[in-house]
Amino acid sequence: MYRHAVQCENSEERTHWLRESALMGYLPAMCDYALESDDTEQRRHLLREAAYEGYVPAMYHLALQSGDPATRELWFRRAAEQGHVAAMYELGLACDDPVERSRWLQTAAMEGHAGAMYSYAHECHDPKVRDRWLKQAALQGWEAAVEAMRC
Repeated sequence: MYRHAVQCENSEERTHWLRESALMGYLPAMCDYALESDDTEQRRHLLREAAYEGYVPAMYHLALQSGDPATRELWFRRAAEQGHVAAMYELGLACDDPVERSRWLQTAAMEGHAGAMYSYAHECHDPKVRDRWLKQAALQGWEAAVEAMRC
């Protein structure tokens, strides 16, 4: 069912098959269906359920949906620890501890996240290393890095 939903071009049919797959407990479908839902409570419920079951993209999206900084950090951390690159970046930005901040940003940068490359560049004390990361971010189109390279 889920494979059919993902390939479906008709949005109503896609939603139907995502819902059916989600009701059967298929974690990717729960996450996708939640993200398409206009119902905030249903979205949070499905994301929370999939996240607690260990589905990493749901952890990341649950963090994004949360207005509570502690909850955001918790779910970004869980997703980052499971290798979710965007969560590593978000966690790095949220860290108060400069050592942890730098570590998460560096890890995400090394995984190819342009925003992390740009942010990590600003953590670097060595101008050559900083310029290398800025250049990498600019090559990936990160606008702030492109602007920084023009100066």
